[in-house]
Amino acid sequence: MTNSAVPILLQHLANHLARLAVLREYRDRIDQPNVKLAISFVVEDTQESIARVSSRLRQLGYLPEQKTLDETIDELLHQSRSCRYLEDKLIFLWRGLKYQQEWYARQLKSLKNDADSQAILVALAEQNRVRLERWENLLQDMKVTAD
Repeated sequence: MTNSAVPILLQHLANHLARLAVLREYRDRIDQPNVKLAISFVVEDTQESIARVSSRLRQLGYLPEQKTLDETIDELLHQSRSCRYLEDKLIFLWRGLKYQQEWYARQLKSLKNDADSQAILVALAEQNRVRLERWENLLQDMKVTAD
């Protein structure tokens, strides 16, 4: 019996591993302490998210294919490296957080039959919502317009 949550969780894992690679690269290259700190918090959230989803996938007996993960990571790294200026990088990360929030809203509806996976994504969506709000405050403080 295949669990309908598996493709959603695999997509989440691939996206977050790619996001983690981008975040680490930005954190290492950005010199502003307040931005570096904000990125560090997103790194922590992303690592926690990866751990929780990976654990759930193991419970369900699934492991992602490394090739799929590598392709997703390479694609997002390529996109992130096109951002040359700090403001562009901040907006790129904001868009990622915003996209993730929208993704959670769409996917939660598909997990009606898997309460455990749904609970994990609900908690991660709330964590992402708080991080997005804080990121928007950072952008406002730095006078960076996202849209």
